Amino acid sequence: MEKVKEILKRKQINIENILCIFIILCPILDIISFGYRNIFNSNSSPSTIIRPIIPILVSIYLFFKSDSKFKIYTMLGGFIYLIYGLLHLYVFRGTITKSSYGTVIHEAQYIINYTFMILNLFIYIYIFRKSNQEEKLAKSVLIASGIYIISIYISILTKTSSSTYIEGMGYKGWFESGNSIGAILILSLFITTKYIKKEKIRKFAIPIILLEGLFLTLLLGTRTGLFGFLLVIILYGITEATHSLIHKGKINKKVIAGSIATISIILLVIIAIGSTTIQRRKHLQNIEKNIVDETKQQESHITGSLLEIKEKIEQGTLEENYMSGPQKQSIMDLYQIANKLGVKNNDQRMQQLIYNIALVKNQKSPLHILFGNGYLANFRELVLEMEIPAFLFNFGIIGFLLYFVPFLAIWVYGLYQGIKHRKKVESSDLMLFLGCSFVFALSFLAGYTFFNSSNMMMIVVLNTLLINRIEQIKEEI
Repeated sequence: MEKVKEILKRKQINIENILCIFIILCPILDIISFGYRNIFNSNSSPSTIIRPIIPILVSIYLFFKSDSKFKIYTMLGGFIYLIYGLLHLYVFRGTITKSSYGTVIHEAQYIINYTFMILNLFIYIYIFRKSNQEEKLAKSVLIASGIYIISIYISILTKTSSSTYIEGMGYKGWFESGNSIGAILILSLFITTKYIKKEKIRKFAIPIILLEGLFLTLLLGTRTGLFGFLLVIILYGITEATHSLIHKGKINKKVIAGSIATISIILLVIIAIGSTTIQRRKHLQNIEKNIVDETKQQESHITGSLLEIKEKIEQGTLEENYMSGPQKQSIMDLYQIANKLGVKNNDQRMQQLIYNIALVKNQKSPLHILFGNGYLANFRELVLEMEIPAFLFNFGIIGFLLYFVPFLAIWVYGLYQGIKHRKKVESSDLMLFLGCSFVFALSFLAGYTFFNSSNMMMIVVLNTLLINRIEQIKEEI
């Protein structure tokens, strides 16, 4: 019996190693995906097939090694997600028009990705809980971050980097989305900043963090990168100072000085060299002035494409079946509300939010409210980039409960336990909680957070480490 237990223990550790390797492979899979799609001009890539293999194999292993109660809950959960997915796609199929940005197959890819996200969350929490192997998981994030940032600088130096924006502004390396790579690096910082204080690791961690900082603030070109990095450094300094003051009765002056120095250096470099983000904002301001609403003889408050559709709706010249009745009415509502609020014509996220709220109201469909009206069912510029509203509007109340609420529940649980056991909370624990909080802010304000496979894994790791630390703190009491 003891021998069997020892074998199972070794298998458990091996699975933990495999799951850590999966995190390290994320940047490599992203590069493969980018390269394949650009070389072969394809929407699919080998990484799409490779990425689910590890979670599937681990879930099969857990299923067969577990007791009957676990098997029942697993099958019940899988059945619920399967039924929801089929019903969502059925509803989506009935909402497709000629203006829709995607097909049933494209929508199914999102459903599958989100289901795998929840599967990964369950697997990582289950495997790493009470395992005392969380340090491996955190180090795998540091290694993955190093691969991401080194590959980006190599692409810039070799002039093979893709541009963040279609105008040719910004660098995003060999990756699909500038917003996604920015979010991945920022979320990883909430995990890796703890290594700044660890002597053996900080000689690797600090250069990686500094390289990430320079890239995010100077080269990427997104507001998420510029303000996100500065915010993480500020939060790190505050959490370290607060923790030191509460537990040691004094402020850690080295950490405060280091945080201030880092922010000061980056701000000075931005002033001296400039930032792609600032250049991008100036470019958007120039574009904004060029979109004119002829009916009002003033700057438009919606994009040029949407203004053209609005005029065709008014004139009755819009192609038949190009949009449904509720979609047309929502375009008109968007136009009225955007004018009333003075929305900028290049603020697509606000326009998307207004349109999608109006669409739910105009559809007046309980089925759409429950199962969603389809993420890719609308015109390309009206597809919601803000993911939390998208979960609610496009995937319905049930989709919101299945795909977003598990993360919200962990956040609430972390907040409750953190307050309850505040004397045991370390500064790195606070950073994990703030990282989980930042996921929500990033998802709502910027998007491309839950919608990216590798970003999903960073979110899963943050939540896994947070739950792991809560369990450790509870055991210490």
